[in-house]
Amino acid sequence: MKICGACVRELPDESYSEEQRGLRQSIRRCEECVAAGNQLVLMKKGRTRPEGDDCPICQLPLPLDFNQSVFQECCMKRVCNGCVLAAGKRGMWDCPFCRTTPSETDSQVLAMVQARADKGDPEAIYFLGSDYERGKHGLEKDVTRAVELYERAAELGVKEAHYNLGVLYDTGREVAQDMDKAIRRYETAAMRGHVSARHNLGCEEFDAENYDLALQHFLISAKLGYGDSLKGIKSLFSQGLATKDDYAGALRGYQRAIEEMASSDRAEAKAFKDHQNQMG
Repeated sequence: MKICGACVRELPDESYSEEQRGLRQSIRRCEECVAAGNQLVLMKKGRTRPEGDDCPICQLPLPLDFNQSVFQECCMKRVCNGCVLAAGKRGMWDCPFCRTTPSETDSQVLAMVQARADKGDPEAIYFLGSDYERGKHGLEKDVTRAVELYERAAELGVKEAHYNLGVLYDTGREVAQDMDKAIRRYETAAMRGHVSARHNLGCEEFDAENYDLALQHFLISAKLGYGDSLKGIKSLFSQGLATKDDYAGALRGYQRAIEEMASSDRAEAKAFKDHQNQMG
């Protein structure tokens, strides 16, 4: 028995063509769904960013570049630099969301995160896993422990945990490389709206010469504001593997997404940070 990636039914082998039988579950379609043109669940879900990707203060989608936002360990919220700067201009230097005074030492940060993780906070569990993976806030680097925490956070619905597991299995960095596991994690994250995971799936399909699937993934992530996906579509177009309409539609969607993530406060914060970087 095999599961169809479109109707999600468990069906006997004879329900699939020989070509479809050899595909993985997420992109396998039964003959009935192929004939009806039914779209894969993988392509139906994750076409928009979830509400959790919005800045909790200005309610605009957070920039995809993590350097343009700040994670607040006190409340497990990521706040855009525009809102951080706006709060600072009003003389508010505590957490701009929950008003907690920032911790001064790594041990204080770790104690705060650990306390929330012990109570089952999914974001805190994920954050703790990230600390173990990178050896931050005074923790000794321990990828095995990081994987355990990521898996727990993933079970609790944190899409970033699925993505980080995907990256670890994809690169084989301090864990055994396993592309089947990596793709499954990327797929779960992508269906929950993780933009980088969606792009990575496009890259995997491109490398496997599944250009139609690669294009579908890139179209989704480009329209969510991912620049590298737009470049991927341009490359497919230059090779005759995507149409002019595909590229034009992706470009319009990309521009809309960038506009939705923009604000005057964010532009000012970026200019200020760029100036600081130039000054050394």
